[in-house]
Amino acid sequence: MININEKSFFLMKILKYIFLLLLLCGIAGFVFIATQPGEYTITKSKEISASKDVVFNYVKDFNNWNLWNSNIDSTSSKELFSEDSKIYTISNGNESIIYETLKLYDSDSIAQKLTQDNLTHNLVWKFTSTKEGTLLTCEMKGTMTLKQKVFSVLQGGAQNYLGDDIQKSLKNIDKYLTSQLNKFNIKIFGLVTKEGTLFIKQIDSSSIKNFSSISRIKIPELIKFAKENSINYTEAPFVLFDHWNTTNNNTKFSICLPVKEEIITSEGSDVLGGELFEYRAVKVTLTGDHSHIRKAWEEGFKYIERNKLSIDLNGSYVEAYKVSSPNEKEPSKWITDIYIPIKVAAAPKIKPVFTNSVNEPITETAPTLTE
Repeated sequence: MININEKSFFLMKILKYIFLLLLLCGIAGFVFIATQPGEYTITKSKEISASKDVVFNYVKDFNNWNLWNSNIDSTSSKELFSEDSKIYTISNGNESIIYETLKLYDSDSIAQKLTQDNLTHNLVWKFTSTKEGTLLTCEMKGTMTLKQKVFSVLQGGAQNYLGDDIQKSLKNIDKYLTSQLNKFNIKIFGLVTKEGTLFIKQIDSSSIKNFSSISRIKIPELIKFAKENSINYTEAPFVLFDHWNTTNNNTKFSICLPVKEEIITSEGSDVLGGELFEYRAVKVTLTGDHSHIRKAWEEGFKYIERNKLSIDLNGSYVEAYKVSSPNEKEPSKWITDIYIPIKVAAAPKIKPVFTNSVNEPITETAPTLTE
């Protein structure tokens, strides 16, 4: 018969062997994970129902990333932006992820660098036009930390572990753009008086295709200039078009910022002062993403034609960005006012009627002109 002491000794030996076995398995597992290749390449794609320019401008703007990036927790993450908007930092407690835009390739691709845990990862976004919209592809290359290797092995490889986050972000972009871009409204206010204003401006020109991209860059630059020079601007920025030539695919325009007082800049500065005088115009308001702006202009011209109004070809064509990014992140809430200049018939000249010997004129009231 085995006594109690012998049973305890036997049980302890079994537990000892089990512990040693688990320890050996743990060491083997650690060695296996540590010796796995750390380099990885992940490629994920998603077709989005939006034009290439729209998707490109949306992805390149770090101000939008908190709306779709799966690495951001809206309740706890803190965001930091560099002055030139090329570096974007996300902080979650003691951990930080730094994104840096290295180069933009004319609506076709974006090269970025991601830094986390002192390791650098290369990130490339590619934009390809399709019949349904845009094929958005994200390619990520880099070296995993030991912690990432562990999770990678447990989840069946880097494609599953890191790739799932990328795929989730792509789905978020698609969901957000589709819902935001399809929600818009165009309202025609008819003939109004456009108030005059003093302004500062930067004159520029571009192809019609690139106007949206250039204006997105130039407007923040002009606002930055005003702030650095303590210039008080009174309203939202606007664009004053000199011409819009669809035949030659080019446009000349001024990026403008309304100011309280006349501004005289130094000689050689690309920022100039100007004044917009009061005039009559047909006003059209677009509530929604700027991708619908051409349709809003077209509706304005149709209104003019229906009501037999005459466009003032020498007048001021204005596109005013009353509500827009970065102050409002949701494109469906952006508000853009369009003003198309209209010729107003002059009141008929009334010949004075003289009734006394000293020829003092008695003026007659001019007839009221209806619009």
